[in-house]
Amino acid sequence: MSLVDRAEYCAYLAGTGIARRLPLSRTRRMAERAARLFFDRDGRHARRALVNLRLAYPELPEPQLLEMGRQSFVHFAWNVIDFARSETWSDAELESRVEVRNPEILESALARGRGALLLTLHLGNFELAIRALGRRFPGFAALGRVQSNPLIQERLARNRTRSGAELIDRRGATSAALRVLRQGRTLAILLDQYVRRGHGVYVPLFGHRCATSSGMAILALRTGAPVVPGYIVRDGLDHHVIEFLAELEPPRDSARREQILEATESYNRVMEHLIRKHPEQWMWAHRRFRRSPDLRGDPYEDPGGS
Repeated sequence: MSLVDRAEYCAYLAGTGIARRLPLSRTRRMAERAARLFFDRDGRHARRALVNLRLAYPELPEPQLLEMGRQSFVHFAWNVIDFARSETWSDAELESRVEVRNPEILESALARGRGALLLTLHLGNFELAIRALGRRFPGFAALGRVQSNPLIQERLARNRTRSGAELIDRRGATSAALRVLRQGRTLAILLDQYVRRGHGVYVPLFGHRCATSSGMAILALRTGAPVVPGYIVRDGLDHHVIEFLAELEPPRDSARREQILEATESYNRVMEHLIRKHPEQWMWAHRRFRRSPDLRGDPYEDPGGS
């Protein structure tokens, strides 16, 4: 464990302590000011967010795109605060702050005995969603990436799994994912980030093809597990809503490659709809369109070389 890991963890503990001790309204104001300042002064992350926003909303003026980018950084900062606060919440406190709408959609999918794939994305406070859904749906599992800092990873994992949720490292996760589905459980997959070559397919998002994991489509085709979209958004000072959407239709009869493409393209359509509905709550500062065949060169390259 490096000194950098320890320093990051100390900063995390300091921020957690502040978030718990100060009034929420004051903490949120402080976080908002810091997030806006970071966006305006940061080079790499703000630049990535603006590239994505320009690709998604070419019709909007630059000042509006800048404000959308700032708002996404603000919401991320608020999410960090709420996650820190949630470490001390009881199940009852969590339930009072996170409302679940249309749970019967997922319940109906699970009732068929093939498990269910939850299509979700980095929208709203997905950390709270993992814990809330782990409490609501026994055996709930989520596929994700392990943090590079082992101290922070252990802290995050402990809070995520307090309600019984299982975390599965996305590296080499096929056998674990199949186990979850064969046991008739829910497997949540965050499908909105870039994947390396050979791990996905290029399908449209905001009118531009981008590398998207084919894992969910392959799992659905292999197991017959239904795919249910679900997401979480903040809708108040201290309140969040998880909502499930109608189960997605499986791809039409065709060659397997075409089925994977058709299914994955439908997943991106759903995610694009949700992002457009709540653009301020999506994580825009990600190289989502890296190596897109529809764009020239690297759209995230700094023309100034910084």
